[in-house]
Formats: sequence, structure tokens, C-alpha cells
Amino acid sequence: MSDHYKEARQVRWLGHPAALLLTVAVAAADTGAAIAQDAERAPNNGTDPTWLTTTAAVVYEYNDIKPDISRHAPRLDLTIPFGEKQDYSIRLRVPVVSNDVAENSDFGIGDVSLTGTHVFGLTRKRGLVVQGELILDSASRDELGTGRNVLKGTFIYARFLPKGIFAPALVHSVDFGGDDRRADVSVTTFDFYYVPKLSNPRAFMTFDPALNFDWEKDAQFSSLAVTAGVAVGKAFGGLAQVYVKPTAMFGSERPGDWSVEVGFKVLGF
Repeated sequence: MSDHYKEARQVRWLGHPAALLLTVAVAAADTGAAIAQDAERAPNNGTDPTWLTTTAAVVYEYNDIKPDISRHAPRLDLTIPFGEKQDYSIRLRVPVVSNDVAENSDFGIGDVSLTGTHVFGLTRKRGLVVQGELILDSASRDELGTGRNVLKGTFIYARFLPKGIFAPALVHSVDFGGDDRRADVSVTTFDFYYVPKLSNPRAFMTFDPALNFDWEKDAQFSSLAVTAGVAVGKAFGGLAQVYVKPTAMFGSERPGDWSVEVGFKVLGF
């Protein structure tokens, strides 16, 4: 067979519909692989509840409770994942609190908490998360904490959508000891957490509407928290970011009017 004939047959084959479909399929597969690789390389910004990472945060929280009564609570958070699949984590939270409820605005240690998290059932479409948080009656003054030891249990169902993450959660808090003179704790929260996918990979937002039921006080109220943040570069061996999180509360039985939280985080160090 002459070389000219071979070349002519190759040209005819490349123009065949089957070859065209094969070429398109290979190109699509390459594009899909590239997109998947980009997604895998995307830095963890802390908004996906199923993606655990080492995190350190310095946070300041302000709560507007009542007219002429406010709460200031800077705190330190440290989260460390562990396990063969890094599907477990533990978080330590240490708040320093000041409020003028008892006409003493000095800062003191608040209720320290320890949170354990486990991620399971993870697929391309969804993931499940359970958390147990132990909030200790560790406040240095009565008005700086609840006066009770509190156990908070959380179940999260995270659904991965084309344009974000929807992760509703069921949370229940109950006390199991502490100062008998202080009010008991029994609160259920239905949380409707949503993370939209933004065009800027350095920026992130979350929307966090919730319904809250305080069974001890027979009170119900709703709330809406919105977080906006941006990655600011590498620091301390990880990815640094800053964020702001305002929260508004609604309903005649709400425990406060509004709050705002600002923070600096380092993830993945």
C-alpha cells in the first residue's frame, strides 16, 4: 500500500462521524478531568462542614442584648482533625467575656467549650456530620456564663449542589449540672445553612437562617446570620482569611437584638 493511499484513508477516517464523536468525547473527558483537578486544588475556606482542616482563629464578638446592655467576647478557637481519613476533629474554644449586666464591665473567662466532629457517608452528592459540644460552667463570674454545664448535639446533612452547598442541621442543647440556682437549658434549633458558589475563588459567603425553640422559657424566635470573608494570603504555614458575620434576631421573645462577629483565621497549617 502506497504512503499516499494511507494518508488519504487516514484523512477520510478523521472525517468520519464516529471519529468526530470520539474526538469530542476525549476532549470532554480531558476538560472534566481538568475541572476536577482544579476543584481538588481549590483551597479549603472552611465553609464546607464535611471538609475538616486544622484551623486557628482569633475572633471578636459583640452582642446587643437590651438597651444599655451589651456583651463583648473575644475568643480563641483551635480545631485539629485526626483519623486515617481525617474525618474526625476536635475544637477547643476559649472566650474572654465582658458585659455590664451586674454593673461590672471587667473582662473574665467565659464558658470554655470542647467540640468533637465526625464526617461520614461522604459521596459526590452529599455528606453527613455529627457533632457533640461540651460547654463547661467555667465562667469566672456568674454573669459571664450560663452557670450550667451544657451538652449540644448536632446533626448536619450536607447536599452538594452545582452552585453551592445546602447543609441543614438539627441542634439540641441540654444542661446536665452546674449551679442549681441558674436556669435549666433545653433549646432546639433548626438551621438552614447555605453556601453559594462565588465567581471569585478568594471570597466566600454563607447564609444561615434558623428557627430556635427554648423549651424551658417557652419562647421561640428566628435569626439570620450572614458571613462574608476573603482569603488574604499565606500565613503561619496555612491560608489566612478575614471575615465578618452579622446576625439579626426576630420575634418578641428573642434574647437579644443583633450581634456581629469579626475574625482572623488560618486554615490548613
